[in-house]
Amino acid sequence: MLMKHLKRLAFIALFIGCGIAFRYLLTDDTHSYTRLMMHEFYAQDNIDILFVGSSHSYASLDPLITDEIFQLNTFNAGSSLQAQDASFALIREAAERYDVKQIYMEMYYFMMGNDNYADREQMTGTYIISDYMRPSVNKLRFLLNASSPRYYVNSFIPARRDWERLLHPSEIAELFKSKQSEAYRTYAPFDDYRIKGFVKNDAAITTGWLLDNAGFDSIHTEKASADWLKTIREIIAYCDRKGVQLTLYSAPLTLFQTAAAGNYDTYIDFINSLVEGTDARYVDFNLCREEYFDQTPDLFADAGHLNTKGAERFSRIFAEYFSGSIPDEALFYPSMREKIAAHGPDILGLSYLASGDGMMRYKIVSTLPEGTLFDVEFTPDGSNAVTHPVLSDNLYFEIAAGEHGSLRISGGGLSLE
Repeated sequence: MLMKHLKRLAFIALFIGCGIAFRYLLTDDTHSYTRLMMHEFYAQDNIDILFVGSSHSYASLDPLITDEIFQLNTFNAGSSLQAQDASFALIREAAERYDVKQIYMEMYYFMMGNDNYADREQMTGTYIISDYMRPSVNKLRFLLNASSPRYYVNSFIPARRDWERLLHPSEIAELFKSKQSEAYRTYAPFDDYRIKGFVKNDAAITTGWLLDNAGFDSIHTEKASADWLKTIREIIAYCDRKGVQLTLYSAPLTLFQTAAAGNYDTYIDFINSLVEGTDARYVDFNLCREEYFDQTPDLFADAGHLNTKGAERFSRIFAEYFSGSIPDEALFYPSMREKIAAHGPDILGLSYLASGDGMMRYKIVSTLPEGTLFDVEFTPDGSNAVTHPVLSDNLYFEIAAGEHGSLRISGGGLSLE
């Protein structure tokens, strides 16, 4: 009987060992931010304050700055497309290993509309975290609940996702060589990865008033997925049991994006309703007054992500506010409606999105009152024709993809061209 059990254990050990070896040979993670972040995560003496969330987290909060102001060890465990269940898995990992006092969970409104976990077909946001989690019941629970069973092979045998590389021995040899480098073996930072999860970005918006898919659609809180809601409530309950203070927050977006959504206050009200009656709270930094954080293009890499300059400024405001140095009434407008009113009437520009039928669809973004009528005139390049209006349903219009020319938008006594 003992020999039988030993054979089973030997088989399991061999199976796991082969899986690790194949993953090393087949999976290219030589430029993975989360590989570095998770290595640092497990190497901390303690994490006093944990940040979790999507790319809006790792692009917004620099632990070098927040450490200094909080006088505690802060860590940014944000990752691209980090869904709520991934945030929960990281919260569990931290709370079970460290004496975590405070958790700040970033809440980007786009994430609430993701499909329920069993309906997922895109698992990248899960795997970039789970691949670097240490074996545990927490990791097992995370992967079992993250998808339907048809993804379990890829989830539990990561090398299976890169099986086709076996047909390209030269790629395997090149990857193996890269992984033998000292930089890879020692988890040396690369590119824009700074420290403890923060990823800097020195780009700045240069397209002026034309931005890709920035708040193109209105916010629909009624479409929040059931799993998203359930996991938020589970996180709140878990932090309460652990005696960890939980704060939900939204990092600054451009005023362009929040104005483009047109109903951002509905999202603020919705998240506040989720924490009502609990020990958690919600703070939305899109309501910052201009004297503290002016949401100008030079602070953003794109419509929704801060660049390095913006993150440095925001990290200080964030830590000073939560340290009690800045009162609510000084830092925040009461609502987005009042912030937009204070900005004054303005045509901010156009958000655009390919419509899939050879057309580019545009949305006029402004701080003008709802129902304002706009006139859009487009003159194709090289055309001597008189400009003609391109009218649609008030805010939206289309132009053939690839067609160039000049645009003039007018409405509410204002114009932009």
